Amino acid sequence: MPRHALSLLLVIASGCEPTTPLPGPTPPAPGAAPTPAPPTLPEAPAADAPPRFGIGGGEDARETHVAFDAPRDLIAASARVVIDRVAPRGLNFFALQVDFANGTWAHGGVQDVDGPDGARTRQVNWGGLVDRGGGTADYDEMDDVADLARIQNPPVGQHVGPYPWQTGVAYEYRVERGAQVTLPPGDYQLIPDRPVVHVPHARTMWAWRFTVRPVAGDGPTYAAVLYDGAATFTSFYLWNESGYGSTDAAQHTSWSTPRYRQAGATADVAATSWQRF
Repeated sequence: MPRHALSLLLVIASGCEPTTPLPGPTPPAPGAAPTPAPPTLPEAPAADAPPRFGIGGGEDARETHVAFDAPRDLIAASARVVIDRVAPRGLNFFALQVDFANGTWAHGGVQDVDGPDGARTRQVNWGGLVDRGGGTADYDEMDDVADLARIQNPPVGQHVGPYPWQTGVAYEYRVERGAQVTLPPGDYQLIPDRPVVHVPHARTMWAWRFTVRPVAGDGPTYAAVLYDGAATFTSFYLWNESGYGSTDAAQHTSWSTPRYRQAGATADVAATSWQRF
């Protein structure tokens, strides 16, 4: 099974301190891209389901990641989360991650991070890389041109974007496959802090849209699209991440039962079993 990959920690607020990736545990067992029609959003979520499990300080289980039993040919996954508590410093990142069938991964979720002059910045991150074993290897061993053949991240401002999320509010995360598109030859970046490189050939990829929106429907929706050569993903996880002065114990999230959809299916199915790691 592909290993859990690292967070893409790009802080976009002017004057923010730079951040670097954190290693993650191993799970159990400027581009010239066109702007395709976005995938159709599902209907607005109904009232939130009761929380099924928590992650963070105060829980008997100390693990910060949860994996789910599901088929491999997946095209959508969603989860509902309430961020109950964040650390007052460093990184707070609460995410839904998918591992694509071509050896790439992507994660999306809200963040609370160090901002300029001691302020805090709230934002959303949606992006991914090629899996080279997880941990720092996914970053240290990036090959921009080769990796762009498999995954194309959103541009600056969408890869990490401002989002005024609030603690104590239920949000729905959703990853869903959209249309297959052709990205023309041109100059691209693997992720926004990498050099611009030339891709000499067209790439046929799938649009993968990530959305965050309040369950009650009162507030803005964040949406961004990355492109991946894979038509499906093979597994998904939910997790909390801390670092740069924050701790797992200072954080807490409450999650409701995730749902997923297989290729060819017309409806989402609730996950029935999971394990922490």
